[in-house]
Amino acid sequence: MRVALKIDVASERGFALGVPALLELFSNYDVRATFFFAMEFASGKGLVRRAFSRLLGSDVSRMSLEEAIHAVVEGGHEIGLYGFDADIWRRQAAFADTDWTKYQLALGMEKFETLTGQPPDCFAAPAWQPNAHLFEMEEQSGFQYASDVRGKFPFFPQLHNIVSRCPQIPTTLPTIQELLAQGEATPDNVHEHLYVESRRVLPHGHVFTADAEEVGSEYLDTMEKLIVMWQGQEGSLRSLGEVRAELDLEKLPVHQVGWAPAPGRQEHVATQSLPVEL
Repeated sequence: MRVALKIDVASERGFALGVPALLELFSNYDVRATFFFAMEFASGKGLVRRAFSRLLGSDVSRMSLEEAIHAVVEGGHEIGLYGFDADIWRRQAAFADTDWTKYQLALGMEKFETLTGQPPDCFAAPAWQPNAHLFEMEEQSGFQYASDVRGKFPFFPQLHNIVSRCPQIPTTLPTIQELLAQGEATPDNVHEHLYVESRRVLPHGHVFTADAEEVGSEYLDTMEKLIVMWQGQEGSLRSLGEVRAELDLEKLPVHQVGWAPAPGRQEHVATQSLPVEL
């Protein structure tokens, strides 16, 4: 059983508290993951941010966004871009035009390079909300891969007659929050439900996405249980870059991308759909 770990960092609490907790957990089990960082967290959340800073100010000041990114790299993990402002992206990207997409991507890439000293080489669309312009720009930007959609195995995406040669490595498993929202799983047994889902055999293994804020605080014990189960019986945990390294791009199929409901979520998400013959 092979599972790649994708960690989305979309909030101040996520990088200040969730990332350090996850790094400690991953270090304890010698796990490597891919962390996707948003670059800005201010939109429409002023009251929440001020309340959070008052409540946990010392914790927030202890690890800035830049420090969190460098801690991830020093821990041997991969980093990628999760857009500029994840909340704005989630609400607007699916129906955005070329100019909006180009501007948002440029903002994120510029700040990412400022913080890290190098441009990002991979991208993940917040809340699985890409558009055709993004797919085209991912290829033009030279990204090694993207993880913008849900699906079953890596592919080249086609949307609105645009085919991108930037490979998609889709999320294959439901999130902890989605399973809990469906009502069958509980916080005490949600790891068992996820493990059952992950036993379905897929050609390149599974990709599990976790939100750094929620999983790094509320569900850290659940994450530890999953790590133990996934590493057992000759299983392995890895980064998305390791999935990308095993791909033969000459043989990678092209699939249409559509939108579909995801059980436990309010919005539809971009999903790997029918294969395309070019």
